[in-house]
Parts: sequence; C-alpha cells; structure tokens
Amino acid sequence: MFRSRSLVLLSIVILTFALPESATAQNKVLLGERHVTDLSERDTINVGKDSGAFKSVQVKATGGAVEFKRVVIHFENGSEQVFEKNRLLTKGKQSGQIDLDGDSRYIDKVVLYYEARTKGRKGADITLWGVR
Repeated sequence: MFRSRSLVLLSIVILTFALPESATAQNKVLLGERHVTDLSERDTINVGKDSGAFKSVQVKATGGAVEFKRVVIHFENGSEQVFEKNRLLTKGKQSGQIDLDGDSRYIDKVVLYYEARTKGRKGADITLWGVR
C-alpha cells in the first residue's frame, strides 16, 4: 500500500515538472540557423508569413560564445522592433524570450548584429526560435 502511494506521488511530481517543458517545446518553432566567426557580423534570417504568428523570439548559441549587439525584428506590416543590448550568450546558453510588441505578430525577417567570442576559425552557431 505504501509503495503504491509512493509510486503515484512520484508520478504526479514527474508529470508536474515534465508538462510545462513539453508544452513550451511544442510552442517553439525553429526560424533559422547561422554559423558565425570571430569577425563582427550581421546576418538576416528570413521568416515570412507562412511560418505563422509569434509572441516572442529566443536566440541560442552553441559551439562558442556570441555577443549580440543589436537585434532588429521586421514585421510583415512594415513595422520593426529594435533591441539594442549587448548580451553575451556563452556556449550552450540561450536568451530569455524576447517579447514582441502587441499580440502575436507575423515576422518578415530578423536581422542579427553580433560578434562571435571564439578562438580560432571554429566559430559558433546560433539558432533563432519563434515562440507562439
């Protein structure tokens, strides 16, 4: 009897922590990836209306650290939202969700201004995610 109650309690705890993560993962959509080098760079990730509407975006760095200087989000209606913060993402880290002004928005493209903080020519990879 004690063992079955413990098993039920353990299952509830596991589900409590697992459900929010899986729900978040289902709402994320990969919008684009880029390989960056030690040089200051600018990249554009074209998204388009066919990808759907998003409430926020998130950036992740892998393979090395990347310092973001500026992020400009261009929307389908011609408006844009600019984030000008120097934000260093170390290898394997991701930014918080960058909320978009207004309700869910259709993104035309995202322009990223950054500098990879890696040694040698290996560089780093960045991924841009849209969150519904």
